[in-house]
Amino acid sequence: MTAGIQFNLIFVLLLLLQQSDDLRAQVTADTSAINRSTREAYSIARKNPDVSVIISRQALAASQIISYKKGMADASLSLGMAYLAKYNQGDSAQFYNELALKIYEETGDFSGQGRASYGLAYVYSFRSDFVTSEKYGQQALECFEKAGDHRGVINSLNVLAYLARQEKDLRKAKGYIERAIAAAREVKDTLPLADAMNNLGNVYKEMALISQAIDAYFEALRLWEMKSDTAGMSLAYGSIGLAYFYQKNYTKALEYSLKHLSLSEKRGDLWEMAKMCNNIAQIYNSRSVFDSALIYNRMSLNLHRIINLESGEADACINIASTLLHLGQRDSALWYSEKAIEIAVENEITVPPSYYVTLGNIEQSRGNYRRAAENALRARSIAREREMPLVISDATLLLSEIYGRTGRDDLAYRFLKEHMQLKDSISNDQFLQQVTRMEIQYDFDKKQDAAEHVRVQERLISENKIKQQRIYLGGLGLLLVIVAVFSLLYLRHARLRAKYSQIDLEQRLLRAQMNPHFISNSLCAIQELIMAEKPQKANTFLTKIARLMRNILENSREEFVPLEKEIETLKLYMDVQQLRFDNGFSYDIDVDKSIDPENVSVPPMLAQPCVENAIEHGLLPGKDEGRIGVRYSLMDGLMMLEVTDNGIGREMAAEKIPIMKKESISTRLTEKRLEHFRKVLKEKQISYEIIDLFEKGVASGTKVVMLLPWKRIYS
Repeated sequence: MTAGIQFNLIFVLLLLLQQSDDLRAQVTADTSAINRSTREAYSIARKNPDVSVIISRQALAASQIISYKKGMADASLSLGMAYLAKYNQGDSAQFYNELALKIYEETGDFSGQGRASYGLAYVYSFRSDFVTSEKYGQQALECFEKAGDHRGVINSLNVLAYLARQEKDLRKAKGYIERAIAAAREVKDTLPLADAMNNLGNVYKEMALISQAIDAYFEALRLWEMKSDTAGMSLAYGSIGLAYFYQKNYTKALEYSLKHLSLSEKRGDLWEMAKMCNNIAQIYNSRSVFDSALIYNRMSLNLHRIINLESGEADACINIASTLLHLGQRDSALWYSEKAIEIAVENEITVPPSYYVTLGNIEQSRGNYRRAAENALRARSIAREREMPLVISDATLLLSEIYGRTGRDDLAYRFLKEHMQLKDSISNDQFLQQVTRMEIQYDFDKKQDAAEHVRVQERLISENKIKQQRIYLGGLGLLLVIVAVFSLLYLRHARLRAKYSQIDLEQRLLRAQMNPHFISNSLCAIQELIMAEKPQKANTFLTKIARLMRNILENSREEFVPLEKEIETLKLYMDVQQLRFDNGFSYDIDVDKSIDPENVSVPPMLAQPCVENAIEHGLLPGKDEGRIGVRYSLMDGLMMLEVTDNGIGREMAAEKIPIMKKESISTRLTEKRLEHFRKVLKEKQISYEIIDLFEKGVASGTKVVMLLPWKRIYS
């Protein structure tokens, strides 16, 4: 194999690896987007099922393209829940939940299996297939327990309790609910606990323990209000309203039922609206306000048609028929009762025998006794098969009335006797139920006492914690006040110390500049000029030294002075020094063009000590044609002052003048002043530097460089 072919193969291999990495990154990005979409779709499945369906279908299609099983399962589950929320009793909700369950089983996702089984339990409960529904409820519970999904466990127990209620096994329902409550309290999950308390209220209501039911409903309401869960709050309002209805407190029943309806309308929850309209209609019927009852019955009918819930539509029709019968509208009542039966038969829903009792009453009111008897007999037969004694009792009473009106006294007596026997039997059953209720009441009271004891202990613990927290907060507040006071005192002390330090420096600098030797020598020089009969020169000398002393005294009072005045003072000082010495020297003061001396201020009396050192120790010890240069310029936001002389240098000056071996007082004071500005202004670049100048290896002078703060006088 040639080198060229080998190179081409390596290049192709690298290209394939790069494409593989790009593809892997693309797939990762796609799965992340799918997961976000399925989470969003599942979260809004109940509130906004139409949007959830759109998002879920897009996620499902994207998952199928890349064979992403988790995405396919999650999207199918979201679709199943969305169609369930749309109350679709067709194949859609069942199909997608079953598809999700199948994929979750393939991937071994127990939590997903639990959610899909939970959805299927509701699908079959809507079809009144409670056996299959319970099978999926149990399956959901087992899967959630394997997955360690506490909320899923609680929800599954609530579903199983609901199904047990449908089977009229209230003890079994109560057992499931108590397990759900214990699980919710163990993990401190408020919303599932509220659901369980509401379900417990439903069980108590069906046991005719209305007072306990209301207590449970109000506890559920309190928990839902803690979480601002309007859906849960509306359920609690509806449950409380129904409990008051059974107590025949119709005013309270109507108040809470209307609250439920209002919240359901705000959420757009058509199913709850439909149920609540039916309940409100029953309340108005009980109060003999039949016109209002008819309005709410018809609202319930329309809502059930919108959500496509045929069993609810049939119930609404039979309720309308009963209300119309009270209003004396027999023909319309007949039409709605027959319509209710027709809807149930067409949709393969088992017709409740109570429908036939209502139809029989309508036919009797119309004088159609034969049809009335046929419907009553059918109701009696179906109720016997289903062991529904209350419906049998109603049917036999109707038959007794029909046969009594048609002259069949023997049959009238026979069915009346059967009715009375059933009534006695129902009373006995109710007595047994009352005994059971008393037992449950006893258990309930014991648990209430225990719960009250726990609440008292929790309240005492809570109050003690609050007291401790108040003590801690009070102590913390006092500590903060003490720290604040000490901080203020420390800052004030630091400011005073800095101020006194500044004043001390200025006074010491003033004393240094008002050097007694300098003043004495200057006055002696003036005396010599007067003795030499040079009055004009003596007068000039005296004028300049007077102006110099006045400027020094005035400048010493200010932290910053105009640069123009500082230069004037410096010129006066050097003029006086020129007059004092015969060999003399020249000087030059240069200000950068970017600086306006009239509009810029600098710290006073910083240049003069440098000039004094240059004259006294650099020029006078033996330097002819001495020269001093002073320059002001700007650098990095600071004023740069440069003082240059062409004197003998510091080393030779130290040899000729032994005192120079020690650092001069004016130099130390200048450095301290600059250090003060550096601390106060927090400007680290403020500095003081002395540079020895050399020319061909021989000392040729000294240069002092200072970086000073400055201010603009006029903005």
